[in-house]
Amino acid sequence: MPVVNYTNNLRSDLVEFVASQNGTNDELHELCRTTFDAVLGQPGLEPTENCFVLEVSGEIKGMALVYSEAPISRSVIEVLTSPAPAGSPDEAALVRRAVSRAQGMGVAVAHVCVPPDSERGSLLESLGFSPARTYLDMLWSEDSLPELELPQGYSVRSFQPGDTPLLTQVQNAAFTGSWGFCPNTEEQIAYRASMPNTSKAGIVFLFRGDQPAGYCWTVMVPSENGPRGMIGMIGVTPEFRGQGLSRHILHAGMKHLRSVGLAEIGLEVDSNNDPGVRLYTSTGFKITGERHWFERVFPGT
Repeated sequence: MPVVNYTNNLRSDLVEFVASQNGTNDELHELCRTTFDAVLGQPGLEPTENCFVLEVSGEIKGMALVYSEAPISRSVIEVLTSPAPAGSPDEAALVRRAVSRAQGMGVAVAHVCVPPDSERGSLLESLGFSPARTYLDMLWSEDSLPELELPQGYSVRSFQPGDTPLLTQVQNAAFTGSWGFCPNTEEQIAYRASMPNTSKAGIVFLFRGDQPAGYCWTVMVPSENGPRGMIGMIGVTPEFRGQGLSRHILHAGMKHLRSVGLAEIGLEVDSNNDPGVRLYTSTGFKITGERHWFERVFPGT
């Protein structure tokens, strides 16, 4: 079978494969390479058990990562293949292997995100998956970012040493109960805040006095035009919702990305999130595509 379990001996080749699928120049290649290498080291991932590699004639042509989110009884399967095996029996074997591992985790459901222009949805449906959610890809590329004055009594600041408990608290408060969100541990947050695609300056908090009201976590990703800024996570804590604060924390995150020379800023938003879509559209973001989440519920859970 062309699908094998990941071993540390494959690390260098697998990292290079992932980078080759996304990095179109040296700068992007290095961003992809270092970021995915860090992904393999995430706390709790255990890639030797939860990563599968598709090899064809001795060359890596695909990989699947299975993330366990036991607190919400969910697994997330991430699949990447080169164009050649897309839709082939080899790709199907890779996905089946990942689904089998997800089911073995004892969770209730597995989710897979299908990016734009992919035919993987048909394969997933043949394996018992069904459409669950649609997320919109949105892009901002205006010439300038208008100034926006903070409400009286509010301030913004970036992540400082010792802020890991604060970031964990704010993120979990802002998103617990949202579709697909699994509460994070401080260990997970500390690790992700140190990954190559992010920076401490790009994690911005909104405060009223000394009380945290929300945050924006920005990252960098590869794109056709070079590194692109991304609004990775943005949220307002429950007690501060309904006051129009999302616009201010979004602006703070975008301002940081512009300050480091990133002309394009992207984000993903649940198409069911009407307030979010309105906010981003009114800020100048344009819809550029859709990502479809597929779901398989495991029997007996």
